[in-house]
Amino acid sequence: MANTFKVHNWSAAAASGSNLYTVGASKVAIVLQLQAANVGSGTHPVSATVADTSAGSTEFIAKAVSVPLNAAIGLVAGKQVLEATDVLDVYSDGASQVDVTLSVLEIDI
Repeated sequence: MANTFKVHNWSAAAASGSNLYTVGASKVAIVLQLQAANVGSGTHPVSATVADTSAGSTEFIAKAVSVPLNAAIGLVAGKQVLEATDVLDVYSDGASQVDVTLSVLEIDI
């Protein structure tokens, strides 16, 4: 069973379903950090959801959290466990206004 630390960076899209992280089919991922940095102009809300594919549901882990200009916030307090094929999605109110950094530990199962 291999453990791999990974970091993923992307610009949050203006709508859900555009920029996301999907856990591999034979992996479990532990979210160590999920950070949103406002690189645009003005304050921007950011939302994050997890689609639990085994349960067939999507839930918010952060909803319309305000990120001040030139600031960064953590969207996950503690750790977040994602199962195989779960999908993490982070989005804002405008394209390329919020940069997202995701640090995960992926574990082969």
